[in-house]
Amino acid sequence: MENTEDDELASSQESDKKRAEDQIVNPSAIGVIEIDRIDVELPILEGATKQNMKHAAVHMSETASPGQPGNAAIAAHRAHTTGRLFNRLNEVVLGDEVEIRTHGQEYLYEVIRIRVVDPTDISVLNNEGDDRLLTLITCDPLINPTHRLIVQARIM
Repeated sequence: MENTEDDELASSQESDKKRAEDQIVNPSAIGVIEIDRIDVELPILEGATKQNMKHAAVHMSETASPGQPGNAAIAAHRAHTTGRLFNRLNEVVLGDEVEIRTHGQEYLYEVIRIRVVDPTDISVLNNEGDDRLLTLITCDPLINPTHRLIVQARIM
């Protein structure tokens, strides 16, 4: 029996999902962030340390946990290599979906706000009532960054 293109696609998707699940098994990973528009699938580590940010997205410990009421902030560098870390975060548009998978849970967010702020502007971490927000943070522009690119999403 021959494999069809659909079988190959399904196999590829299962392989991608298995890789993401393997990342969660890593005791230091609290989950995985996936943004289809920019082909991002990264492990999420707890705490914005220099070591963690070398190869993953990080959950800022002082913010809400993903999926919970409040504002969960996740940051990552913008590497100079296309497609690495949050390199292409500037390509996300309003209405895009961001998926967070944690141990046994999946949360789907819709992008509602995109802006550039000063690095000292921490108002982006504020809660908005009982909303379950996700704030993605990276440096902007890519070369010689002076500001922060902020992408905010609300749980669907």
